[in-house]
Amino acid sequence: MAKIIQTLKGEIFMTPATTQDYILLGQEHSVTFGKTQLTLKPGILAEGEPLPCTKGLVSHDLLPGYCIPGIKKLIIVVPSLDTPVCEWQVKEYSDRLKSAGSHSNRAVYVLSMDTPFAQARFIRDHDIHPGIVFVSDYACRQFLDNSGLKINELSIFARALIECDENNMVTRVIVPRDITHIPAC
Repeated sequence: MAKIIQTLKGEIFMTPATTQDYILLGQEHSVTFGKTQLTLKPGILAEGEPLPCTKGLVSHDLLPGYCIPGIKKLIIVVPSLDTPVCEWQVKEYSDRLKSAGSHSNRAVYVLSMDTPFAQARFIRDHDIHPGIVFVSDYACRQFLDNSGLKINELSIFARALIECDENNMVTRVIVPRDITHIPAC
C-alpha cells in the first residue's frame, strides 16, 4: 500500500506500493502497468539455472558490466531510472547499504535499459551508495532479449529481483505482477 510521507526538508511524496503478488517467470508471460496488460518475451532466466549471459552489459562508467562469479549477488532490474517508482526502489536499497556499512555479503547490481550516461547522472544526483553497480543493456539488448523479462510492447525490462549464488546460478527470481509495485522482501 502506498503511503504519503513528508521528508525532513518538508517535501511530500507518495511511496510506491509494495506487493507479494508475483508471476511465475517462465510459466506466466504477462505483467501489468496499472490496468494495462503487457506481454513478456519468453526467455531462459529460471531458478536453479545459470544466469543468462551478461557479457554485453556496460557499467555506468563504460566498462564491461558483467556479473563476476565468486560472490553472491542481487540484481535489481528496473524498467527505467527516470520513473518515480524505480527511483524510490533504488534509493531505498542504497539507504539500506549505507545503514549496513560494509557488512553486505553480496554484490548489488541495478540493471536497466537506461544509457550509462543517464545511470551516472542518477548515481550523482541521488548520492547512491558506491557499492551498487549500475549496468545497462542499452547497446546489445542480449540480456533483455534472452531473460524473459522483456516487455514486448515497450522494449524495456519488467521490474524484477534476481538473486544468484557465488557461481552465478539463479537462486530466486521475483517479478511483481504489476510493474508499478515493488517486491515486498
